Amino acid sequence: MASIIDLELAKSLIKEFQKQNVSPGGPDLKTPDGQHLKGFFIDRQSLDTILSDPACVGLSLHLAKHPDAIGSNENKFTIAIAGAQLNTGINPKTPYERVGHVWDLLNPCPPYCTDLGE
Repeated sequence: MASIIDLELAKSLIKEFQKQNVSPGGPDLKTPDGQHLKGFFIDRQSLDTILSDPACVGLSLHLAKHPDAIGSNENKFTIAIAGAQLNTGINPKTPYERVGHVWDLLNPCPPYCTDLGE
């Protein structure tokens, strides 16, 4: 289960990622408009829709190539998100499996940022 962390620690960890992302040899992850990626904003309506499925026990988040950059070497990314339920199959390959639809094209930061990473 996730844990709450200290605000200053969170800001420090975010800054470390941002510094590494823009450094030579860093991942250089970009938003669809070419800015250095800092994170994503996920709207409540999407989250409520995903989590409203009674089988859903959490979210699965996957880094994914942005559809506008498919087939290119551009480091433009998005997140694919889906609800997750316990995988009750015999000898499952993963502890969770997708439930419901897969969502994409989330709002990147920048410009959809909070003050947490600024």
